[in-house]
Amino acid sequence: MAERMEAVLTAEGIVKKRKVPLFRPVSFSLAPGEGLAVRGPNGCGKTTLLDIFAGILAADEGSFSRQGKAGYVMQSDGFQEQLSCRDNLLFEAAMLGLTGAAAGRRVEECATLCGVQTYWDKRLGKCSAGMRARVGFAAAFLGEPKVLLLDEAFGSLDEETAAAFHALLAYEKARGLALVIVSHAPEDFAGLCERVLTLPGSAVSPL
Repeated sequence: MAERMEAVLTAEGIVKKRKVPLFRPVSFSLAPGEGLAVRGPNGCGKTTLLDIFAGILAADEGSFSRQGKAGYVMQSDGFQEQLSCRDNLLFEAAMLGLTGAAAGRRVEECATLCGVQTYWDKRLGKCSAGMRARVGFAAAFLGEPKVLLLDEAFGSLDEETAAAFHALLAYEKARGLALVIVSHAPEDFAGLCERVLTLPGSAVSPL
């Protein structure tokens, strides 16, 4: 396991408030190749915490640091319904600063990795939930992230596809990708997470 000083994601006393704090101050350090499970009841702030780590929201208290880029597989993907899967991925690539041939190559690599290519000319609005999930995974990999944030990412996948992505994440984790996984399903953490953060408390413990 990598040493703590090599952390790719560090949180120090993170708090987010909705009139009152959603959770107690969150502190942890995540090294390359480590996985953190985030568990808790609905409304306890799990997605909010991922949004903070992705840079979408600001914490009200505390701070965090991140080395390299974060990929984010969100529950609500925000893709453009009228565009094809391919064009959605090209748009996401452009948001990351990738353009031209480099963007095309990276989109094709990630589409192939996540099994999107067989239908990537299909309009996203016509895709099934499982197809959309594959596009979401492909988009998350576009920026070659150091840490991947997954918010109930397996929920819309059939058993076979979920197993395939579980294996993919295990492979990438072995190569140094850090994972933060939000899920209600314990099987989603198996083999991917060594520690668990339980909200609304802030205890980080071995899984």
